[in-house]
Amino acid sequence: MKIRRICTNDVDQVINLLVNSFSPRYNKTLFSNNLTDSRCITIVAELDGLIVGVASLYVIEKLTRIMGLIEDVAVDSNQRGNGIGKKLIENLIEQSRAKGCDKTILSSSEKNVPFYEKIGFNVNEIQMVLRNN
Repeated sequence: MKIRRICTNDVDQVINLLVNSFSPRYNKTLFSNNLTDSRCITIVAELDGLIVGVASLYVIEKLTRIMGLIEDVAVDSNQRGNGIGKKLIENLIEQSRAKGCDKTILSSSEKNVPFYEKIGFNVNEIQMVLRNN
């Protein structure tokens, strides 16, 4: 398995993976625009020429610090339990540190909390959401 930065040829496979993991609401045009955004690092796990995992790090420059936000972590349902998600997250943590982020955060469903705790994340505060559509 190879962990690498996403490239344009991966977009269709990645969107299919995200749709199957989360929601059919992913917008291909918006997603493709993020590929050129220097504040967004998207990596993929490739196995035998197929994309089997994806995760993104957004580097957010705040008033007094730089923060890393991990989003859109997805692993093909047939490949879960093989360490792909862990390798993706560890890679993004390293990149967050290299970018000077003083903390790296992510949102998770309750069922995935034990997975992220094994990697070193701690439950901290409460996240709330307001959907605009």
